[in-house]
Amino acid sequence: MGDENDDGASTLATQGGIGLAGNVVGKLLGFLFVAVATRLTSSSEYGTFVLGLSIVIFVQGFASLSIHRSLDYFVPKYLTELNYGQAKRTLQNAFVIGIVSSMIGAILLVISRGYIESVFEEPQLGFVLLIFCLLIPIQTINDILLTTFNSVKEIKYRVLMKNIINPITRTISIIILLYWGAGIIGLVGGHLIGISVTILFGITFFLYELDWFRETTAQPISNRALISYSLPLVLAGVIYSIVGQIDFFVIGYYLTSSKVGQYQVAYLLGSNLLIVLTAITPIFKPMIAEASSDTATIRRRFQLATRWVTMLSLPIAITLALAPEAYLSIFFTNEYTAANTALIALVIGYMLNAFSGPEGMVLEGLGFTRLTLFNSILLVVINVILDIILVPRMGILGAGIGTASALTVAGFAGIIEIYFFKNIHPYTSQLFRTYLAAVIPILLGWSLASKLDSEILIAVALPIVVVISYVYMLTLTGAFSSDDKQIAHKIDDKMGYPVFSKIIHLN
Repeated sequence: MGDENDDGASTLATQGGIGLAGNVVGKLLGFLFVAVATRLTSSSEYGTFVLGLSIVIFVQGFASLSIHRSLDYFVPKYLTELNYGQAKRTLQNAFVIGIVSSMIGAILLVISRGYIESVFEEPQLGFVLLIFCLLIPIQTINDILLTTFNSVKEIKYRVLMKNIINPITRTISIIILLYWGAGIIGLVGGHLIGISVTILFGITFFLYELDWFRETTAQPISNRALISYSLPLVLAGVIYSIVGQIDFFVIGYYLTSSKVGQYQVAYLLGSNLLIVLTAITPIFKPMIAEASSDTATIRRRFQLATRWVTMLSLPIAITLALAPEAYLSIFFTNEYTAANTALIALVIGYMLNAFSGPEGMVLEGLGFTRLTLFNSILLVVINVILDIILVPRMGILGAGIGTASALTVAGFAGIIEIYFFKNIHPYTSQLFRTYLAAVIPILLGWSLASKLDSEILIAVALPIVVVISYVYMLTLTGAFSSDDKQIAHKIDDKMGYPVFSKIIHLN
């Protein structure tokens, strides 16, 4: 059955599946990178690297004008209307604006690096920023290429760039540089080498796949419409980029660089809950933009995406929340187990945020970019206020609580706005059944984690018990829908054996 009959379920499953597979590989390679970095450098050096990277990403959010976020709204619309010339001009303008503005940002960062170093009282930070400023224009080009592949629904190239090529080249480069005794400069240089190699591959993919870009003459576009849509997203992108970095800034100011490094690994583990959401969102916004005039289709797609995100994220959340110390010590070292409570707080926050589904992409796909800006401001304000209040009193746990609370409030704010303007919400009886199905896995997992003494045994056995019991409870509560069964049959047909169909019909 094609997409025209399943409201995009096949497209969402196929492209989202590619994204999910890429995210899994990328996460594994990302863990390898952090495991290498934390073992070959001190926690202080690694913390300074994280702080420097956070500052650069923050500046890049301003400098790039987040121009890439307009591409997956306008380009799909132009391509649907066969206006290839206008789609080409949109991409050209994005590259020019992004590169020029990001180079200005890099220059300003170099000029102000001494002041930044004095604020954080980290003697190596100024030299790190001097080298890291090169990342600003490079990362901007990378963002534009990734969003372009989202726009044309070629997620495989995004996956190759972001989840395979970049982490592999980055990790190999850092291992070589650290082996030669480069220290913190090895971390910075390896990161730059990884993203640079990724861009070279991305440009090759871009020119190979987008034949219409090569063969079409660029046509004029409405710069006023582009700016009108993009301006709130520019500010929202800058503000939202703060969310990933504000915790590091506050921890670095009130505590030490070692605490920054400890919190970063908790943040890294906790963000695994976003692995499904980030797999779906690149393809979801273009799907909403294409159907912006069809409320019924948008509602069904929103409900489907939210349920899939929730269903696939819950086992990860349960596993991490029940045994945080085991995974922190195994993936990194015992020094980082101090972040266990912060990890639990982040897991809870990410899970509550997942309950809102891809609400931000719905708002952007419908053109409500000012609401996206408002929600981003709300997110940051709550995060900053709670961090300033809680971090001096509770340490890195306070940062985890601040981020979790901000994510929860902003996510539900988006749900309320969508319902108010379009009378759409993502909640169905089957979605609540996915939460009901989690009760037994939580009890079984807690019992297992409390009885086993070996952290390795816990780390291996816990996810197996949680996943098996959760899938069984999903079938028992009737949480699987006709869309799930349809996709399961399609996967089984390609595999030649009814594996997933049997799982769904266990009861």
